[in-house]
Amino acid sequence: MIKIAVVDDEERIRLGLAKLIEQCGEDYKVVGCFASGPELLERLNDLQADLIMTDIKMPQMNGLQLIEKVQQRKPKIKFAIVSGFNDFAFARQAIRQGVEDYLLKPVDPSELAELLQRVKNNIEIERYRKEVATEEHIRLLLRNDPDHLPEHMIQGANRDLGQTLLLRDHFAVLLVRAEPDLPADRIEHCMSYWNREYRLVAWEPRHTVIVAAIREGDHADTARELAYTLLQQLPHSSAVRIGVSGIHQGPLKLRDAYVQAELCMQSSWYEPGPKAMADAASAGKRDDSYNPLRLLEKEFRPALHALDFAKAEVAVEEWLGELSKHRPAWQALTEGVSYLFGLIRDEWNERQSHPSGQPDELTVPAPTTFAEWPAYKAALSASAKEQLESLKNAKHENRVVETVKSYIQKNYWKEMELQRLADVVYLTPSYLSKLFKTETGETITDYIISVRIERAKELLLKNPSLKTYEVGEQVGYPDPAYFNKVFKKLTGWTPKEFRERVRL
Repeated sequence: MIKIAVVDDEERIRLGLAKLIEQCGEDYKVVGCFASGPELLERLNDLQADLIMTDIKMPQMNGLQLIEKVQQRKPKIKFAIVSGFNDFAFARQAIRQGVEDYLLKPVDPSELAELLQRVKNNIEIERYRKEVATEEHIRLLLRNDPDHLPEHMIQGANRDLGQTLLLRDHFAVLLVRAEPDLPADRIEHCMSYWNREYRLVAWEPRHTVIVAAIREGDHADTARELAYTLLQQLPHSSAVRIGVSGIHQGPLKLRDAYVQAELCMQSSWYEPGPKAMADAASAGKRDDSYNPLRLLEKEFRPALHALDFAKAEVAVEEWLGELSKHRPAWQALTEGVSYLFGLIRDEWNERQSHPSGQPDELTVPAPTTFAEWPAYKAALSASAKEQLESLKNAKHENRVVETVKSYIQKNYWKEMELQRLADVVYLTPSYLSKLFKTETGETITDYIISVRIERAKELLLKNPSLKTYEVGEQVGYPDPAYFNKVFKKLTGWTPKEFRERVRL
């Protein structure tokens, strides 16, 4: 709505103009009619007007003088001249002073309507630009430490925001997290009882920031009470967490307030149930000196290194219980979780001859993807158990491969059937074949051949009296032609050539 004040020394004219204005529609409201410039100036501080329509020639103070004085005190008010004189000099001076239009008496209703619509459009554009600028400045100071911003940006944001009712004095920041996401207008609908200035800022997914003015007469728990009432109003179908900052003063404290609210929201996230909140006073009781890595180093890592999987699982559960008690911030929590799974990966890589067999692309659960700590804790526990079980199985599979290798090395000259090898380790032939290839990078057949040929090379060099076909028989190749073919394929020489070249 555009609020308009009318100034004219003739009562009939000013009342008639006021009536014409109100006939232009409900978007326009006359907030005052004044008989002179001094009369309006007396009421200017309390007058909420967007547009002043004034006569030019009036006793005591003419219209141009009135415009000049109002502009000195409230430069954002717009003006229109209404005069019975078609005086170009007056019109030119009015234009220089930024007057929107110059209407002649008697006022033509269509010209008046056109003027008001134009003023309305201009005001709406200015308000929109101001709203955008205000929100951008709020976002800027919420996201950034002022010490890390260019000076001109700090000064501009501080100056503009300091003029708003929202940040002129004290304020608090509330951070609302909802799962599933709640649109800002849905949250704002639940704030209809707030009798104060506030600003909603759509933040990261599922997060909304609320900056609320704290007025004279409020108390230290006002922000907490606002948050608690909002929490009750929000739909029960959403899991909601609210963090509430302490009370701050001045736009440059927005970042500090947001960081407080974020830590409080993260603290409330540890609470079970669909809704929870925490303020700076309650979250401040958290032990910030707690290190999530301490118990992992003390209990979990030694158990893992010793491959004591039962003890390692117990250590994980104790660690999760410790996290529930200390409620570390998400960054510290994420570092602890990454360290936990990093230890498992490192142990796997150390134990395995081919680490690529490990599912090392596992995505570590992130707190931001869970509505509450109990669900995240359950996911962590399940994931840790799964990886420990995989490591345990890998340890067993590694022993299987070593057993098969040892059997082959001791019995390489014998006929090697896959079924016989599988029986040694109580596996099916197909599973053993796949496992051996995964763990060693070569097939069982290739491994048998490599062992036989290595032994044949030893016999060729150490026992020169042995015929090459006798060497072949001793390593499992009774067919001399086949022995020569396999030997040459692996070494590049026939057995005879190998013996002669090495001797030289």
